[in-house]
Amino acid sequence: MLHRTRAALVPIVAVALLAAGCADRPGVTPAGDASVTPTAACPIVEGQEMPADCVPYDGEAAMAQNDAYRQRFEPSDDGRAEVEPQRAAAQEALASLVGAPLSVDAVNVALEDAGFEPDVPWVEPAGDPAAPSSIGVIISVGGLCLVGMLDAEHAEVETDGMIADGGCVPAQ
Repeated sequence: MLHRTRAALVPIVAVALLAAGCADRPGVTPAGDASVTPTAACPIVEGQEMPADCVPYDGEAAMAQNDAYRQRFEPSDDGRAEVEPQRAAAQEALASLVGAPLSVDAVNVALEDAGFEPDVPWVEPAGDPAAPSSIGVIISVGGLCLVGMLDAEHAEVETDGMIADGGCVPAQ
């Protein structure tokens, strides 16, 4: 008999617990209640009314935050002075290649001859890799970045800060 009583009580207790659990669940409104619980995030659009079930957000600000990891820090004057010998060496190495046929291998050799470790500089050709129109160079030195560009007529290397994500080159 006790077994039958328990079996009969289980569904009754379960229904009572479910009903009690739904009474103040977020997103569930009792019949006749006109309040609306937001169910979506919607971008703010000037001149358009926001739907009642939306939580507004600034889409432009969100997009700017998406790219924040790519922003470079401004190096200090002391930091620039500290890496100036390496910047000048990289500048001289790239300048020695102006007027010669552009090649990634030649840039790597020139930078290695200037004292940079092999495979440390990031060297990227622009245009056709077999005959690039220019070559970009980024070297991490002393917590800063040396950013250079070489083309058939000119070479330039500047000191810049690391990106917010860390390092000199954004992840691809």
